[in-house]
Formats: sequence, structure tokens, C-alpha cells
Amino acid sequence: MRRARSFWPPGRVRRPADVTWLLATVGAIVALGLLSQLLPARAEVGVPDDVWGLPQLLLSVANAVASLAVLAVLVAIAADAVRRRRYALPAALLASGLGVLLAVAADEAADAGWTVALGPAKDSAVVPLAAGVAFLVAADLPHGRRLLALGHAALVAAACCALALDSLTVPGVVAAALTGTAAGLGVRVAAGVVPARPPEDLVRSVLARAGVPVDGLHPLQQEAGRARYTSKDDFGEVLVTVVDPDRRGVTLARRAWRVLRFRTLAVGHPALSLRGVLERQALVSALAASAGVTVPAVVALVAAGPGLVLVERPLAGTRLDEVPDGGPEVLLPGFRTLRRLHDAGLAHGALTAQAVLLLPGGDAGLTDLALAQPAASELQRDLDVVALLVAGATRVGVDAAVTALRTAYVPDPAAEARLTPLVQPLGLARPLRRAVSGTTVLDDLRNALVAPARRGSSAAPRLERFRPRTVLSVIGGTVAVYVLAGQLSDVELGSALASAGLGWFAVALVGSAVTYLGAALVLNAFAPTRLPLGRSTLVQVAASFVTLVTPPTVGHLGLNVRYLQRAGVPVAVAAATVGVGQVVTVVVTVVLLLACGWLSGVSPTRPSLLPSGEVIAVLLVAALLLALAAALPATRRALRRRVEPLVRRTLPQLLEAVSDPRRLATAVVGVLLLNGGNVLALDASLRAFSTSLAFPALVVVYLVGSTVGSAAPTPGGLGAVEASLVAGLTATGLPVATAITGVLAFRAATFWLPAPVGWVTFVGLQRRRVI
Repeated sequence: MRRARSFWPPGRVRRPADVTWLLATVGAIVALGLLSQLLPARAEVGVPDDVWGLPQLLLSVANAVASLAVLAVLVAIAADAVRRRRYALPAALLASGLGVLLAVAADEAADAGWTVALGPAKDSAVVPLAAGVAFLVAADLPHGRRLLALGHAALVAAACCALALDSLTVPGVVAAALTGTAAGLGVRVAAGVVPARPPEDLVRSVLARAGVPVDGLHPLQQEAGRARYTSKDDFGEVLVTVVDPDRRGVTLARRAWRVLRFRTLAVGHPALSLRGVLERQALVSALAASAGVTVPAVVALVAAGPGLVLVERPLAGTRLDEVPDGGPEVLLPGFRTLRRLHDAGLAHGALTAQAVLLLPGGDAGLTDLALAQPAASELQRDLDVVALLVAGATRVGVDAAVTALRTAYVPDPAAEARLTPLVQPLGLARPLRRAVSGTTVLDDLRNALVAPARRGSSAAPRLERFRPRTVLSVIGGTVAVYVLAGQLSDVELGSALASAGLGWFAVALVGSAVTYLGAALVLNAFAPTRLPLGRSTLVQVAASFVTLVTPPTVGHLGLNVRYLQRAGVPVAVAAATVGVGQVVTVVVTVVLLLACGWLSGVSPTRPSLLPSGEVIAVLLVAALLLALAAALPATRRALRRRVEPLVRRTLPQLLEAVSDPRRLATAVVGVLLLNGGNVLALDASLRAFSTSLAFPALVVVYLVGSTVGSAAPTPGGLGAVEASLVAGLTATGLPVATAITGVLAFRAATFWLPAPVGWVTFVGLQRRRVI
């Protein structure tokens, strides 16, 4: 292994596998805590004495021997670390200290009765066992080392002796193992580990024994699990690729994701590791070379310690993206080479303009074979053809690329018919997608591939996948409807509705009507032109019909923008006006939610100015999730991409509104009327069935339900709003039957009954060209 020159060597890496195991361990700890709540707080979950059948003296001697064995192994690991891997020693000591803290916290939780007993109140073996496990995990011994096996055996023996001597229970053993593992993995993730990549002198010596002596390795690209070097041997320049187990499982996860997005026929069977990818690359290169395809020649494929080394001789030529613009002759060599590759049953898998090299002799070569597939399917080969066709079209034009395809690749009409629907962004590698983004290259190619009589006669087929957000939203809405339907099966709606108070239901209708006035005030407050309040209110009533066929927020915003546009406001200003209203609505609603959540106290019947422990826990979890999301670069980029245009569009008017107290006060009053009308409708709907809820708790339940409904993709938040409101009401202590009937009455007053009135209003406003 690599010799580290200091206790904190540079170049440390963080293994994705460590992150995965850490998350799994934390999840197991949480599951253990939840499971302990199902058992009596002080239940003794130990091993009965008659199971062991051994005298106490023998058990004590065995425990002493096991303890000494654990200590001896840990000392040996520390000595080995000082001699070979110095960085492992401070990491192991740090993890051991963290493991002690976590184990002490687990012991205190058990003593307080929060979990089942982990051991005796005093002299529990949880702490030393967790410290030993943490030390062993953070030491990061290579797999197969004898010290690692001895450490595991000694710790298992110590745990068994602790169980036999009643200094640990079965949950105590599990808790010690999990807390120690979490501490060790936490240190490995936080501080990083020394890469398992073989050192350069080992790589050079292995290559020399394989008959490829190199004069030195010059880094070209380095990342966790993979490094590429350039070097020279007796015959010229070579490219050396070294992979190690530091990214074990990542390749499988990426391939699994590609299989989920596409099909196995399109991406091939997944390789289990980077080592498997390198082995497949060497195999495809050898098969391609035997078929007469010019690819980087494989000089050697040898093992070096835990890593695998691939040596290739790079091609000398001009990349396709660097070739000056020309005619079809520029692409002819590339299509001929691709034809030979496909005739040999191979597919490139990630063809781009950078992967095609025009050689001095007039032929073309292919590079970047990391995703190449042997025994390729017809779909994989067709995707290669489409990729080269698109790459060529960006260089020489659509007509020249199609001419080169028909001249050199010689597809039959049936093959061209297969290619046409594949000319889509989804089937291209990322560099090609970026190159054609915002252009008409793909549309022009589809038009050129179809028969002249059919050009422009029909829309091009679309190959698209649902976004993960859409899939999750549909799943969430379906689950919500399923839960609500299951709850409805336990309620006798006929008798419940017969006992409803019609007077309170009329109050609910009044509350529903107030919401339209509040929404109109918010819109008028920021409109750049004077709008009649009555007409604006009618527009909000018309929006109640639009939400029957669109998600709640989408239809409402679109109708308001259309209304402002008809009033003479430019489209951009109208969109900014509606956006400002939404920003103010969200801010006031969040403040209202926090205030009512704070005032709700421990329970609705015992309000207090101090929040309950559940509220604090929810706030801490929410803050943690937000912090983790903000720590991800992808999340920050997505937020910047989505929020920055909205801020730029609405910021001037928002600043103007804040500087105008009258407008801001009008908007705040509108938001309060909007939320207050809905809360009044919900309260009246509950009172219609002879029940009620404290005002702060009622506001919290409504605001959470409306938030879920706004995010749901169903029309009007159908299903999601009902399920979230019922869950919120039952969480406050209301019976399920009362909660369901009250929510159904609320939705009837605010969603179903206003819809026919909204349709009549919508038609009338359209005839008057107001919307």
C-alpha cells in the first residue's frame, strides 16, 4: 500500500460507498430507536443463562481473554498504521472518541427509559465495544488483511462474553455495533481516506514486468477511483489508466439509473465496477481492432495491488469537432468506420464529435470506448448512427450529413424509418445535447430522413421521459387519494351528513366568498393600472372553474396574467405583477404559519407561548434538510436557475411595493382575508358536525393542507388536500369520521359549489373580453 509521509497527507478522497453505508447505518440506528418504542422501556432483551450452560468462572476468564485480544489487535493496528499508513492512526483515534460519545448518549437514553435496556445501569459494555468498532472501521484496513479479520473475531468474541455475563443485551450489542460503525464511517466521510490507488512506482514496476517500460507517469486526469497518465515507452506515447476500488458501486448505480431512464437494450448490461468497465473497454478494443476498426491499441491490462492498469497507444489524428467546415466527404470516413464496428457486433455507446478522429491516411478512428458494448443490440447500433449523424450535422450541415449517411453507411429505407424517431435529445450524449440545444438541427434531420412526400405532413414523434418530480407528484397524489378512500370506507356518510347543521354550512359558503375578495385585493395592490375591485373579484371567481382542469396555482396565475394583459398591461409586466403578489402571499402565509404554530403550544387545549417539543423537533429536522439540500451543488444550481429569473422579474416592483405602505397594507389585508376566509370555512364546516378546534391549530392545519394542495399536480389539489387536512385534523385529536365529514363539507363549500358559478362568470368575462 501507499506510504503516507505525514499524519494528514494531501490528496485524500471520499468514497461514495462510505457515504452510502453511513446513511444506511444512521437509518438502522433510527429504526432501532423506533423499534424500541414498541417494547417496554426497561425490557430485558438478553440471552437466558441456560443457553450458555457455562460456569461463571469460565465466562469471566473468556471475557478477560477476549478483552485482551481486542486490545492487542487495536495496538497492532495502531503500530501498522504508524509504520505504513500514518493517516489511519489519528482518524481511528478520532473515530474512537466519537464512538464513545455516541455510545454514552445511547446509554443515557436507555437509562432515561427512552429505549430498551442496553445493559446494566452501571458497567455496561456498550461504550468500550462501540469504541473498538469505531477504531477498526476508521482505520480503513484493506480487505483481506489478517489484522482486519482478527479485529472482527476479537470484537465478536468480546460481544458474546458480554452477553453471557449480562453486561450487554441483544439491543445493546446492535446499538454498540451501529454507533461504532457510524462514528468510523463519519470520520472517513468527513476527513477523507488515503486513496487505494497503487502508487506510481508500483505501476511502473508492474508495467516493466509486463514488457511495457515507461519513462514516467504524467498526470492527465485524477479523480476518486480513476487516474489517467500520459507516458512514453520504446515505441512512442502511451495512455495509462488506473482504476481502484475507491468508487466501488458508483458505476453500477450510474448504469442502473440509465437502465431506469431508458432500457437495457439501449445501454447494455451494467458493469459492476470501474474495473469491469476497464476490462470491457479492453475487450471491445481488441474485438474492434480484429474487425479492422481503428481504435487505440491495447498494449497491456495488468493488476497492480488493488487496482487495474490499462495501457493504450493513442491515435494521431484530427477530431471531428476541429475539422474545418466542408461537404459530405468529411463524414464519409467516420460512417465507414462505424459500419465496420457495427458489422462486428459492437456499439460505441457514447459517440460524440470528440470521439471521432480523422486520420492522415483518409480513414477515421474511434476513441473513448468506456461505454462500448460487445454483442450490441440493433437499438444500440441505431443510437450510434444517430449520434454520428447529429455530430456531423453540427459541422457540415444537415443535408451533407444525410448524404454521407446514405453514401457510406448505406442504410435501407426501413433503417432510415427506425432512425427518424431516435433523432431526439434523449438519445444523445450530453455534449451533443448541449451542441444542438436551441437550434433546429434535430427537426431538420428528421425532415431530411423522411420521404419527400411526407415532409412536414405530420409532427415528429417525441421520445421523452417523465421528470422524477412529476413521477413523485403523481405517486403522492395517488397515495393521498388511496388513503382518503380507505378512510371513507370506515365512515357512514349518510348518517353523518344527515346530522349536519345547514346554518354553519352557509357560514362556510360566506367564508369561501370572502377568499375571492382577498385574492382581488392582492392583485389590485400591485397592478400598474387602476382595476375595478368588483371586476377583479369576478376574475377570481372565474378562476375557481379553471382549477377544475388545472393544478390550483397554475390556472389561477395564468388567468390573472390574461386579465392584466386585457387591461392593457404588457405581458412581462403582468407576469411580474402576479409574481409579486405570490411572493407577498407566501411571505405573509409563512409568517402566519410560524406564529400560529408557535401559539399552538403543546396541544390545542393548552396554548402556550412556548413551542412544544414536537414543534422544535420539526423545525430542527426542517433546518437540517434545508442545510443538506443547500450543501449540494446541484440543488444550488437548480435554485439559482429557477429563482434568479423570478427575482429579476419581480424585484423592481417588489421594492416599489415595499416602499409604498398603502399598497403593501392592501396586499397584507388581502392575504389575511384569503386565508381567513378559508379558515372560517373550515371552522364552520367542522361546527356543522358539532365539533371545533382551537384557532391557532386550525390555522396550522389549513395552511399545511393548502400548501400540499398547491404542490400537488391534480386539478385543484384533488385528493392531496383532502388527505392532508384529514391527517392534520386527526393528529390534533379529532375522530376520523368527524374529520372526514368536515373536510368534505369544506371542499364542497370552497371547491365544488363555486365551480358552476365560476364557469358562468368565466363565460361572461370572455364575452366581455375581460379575460
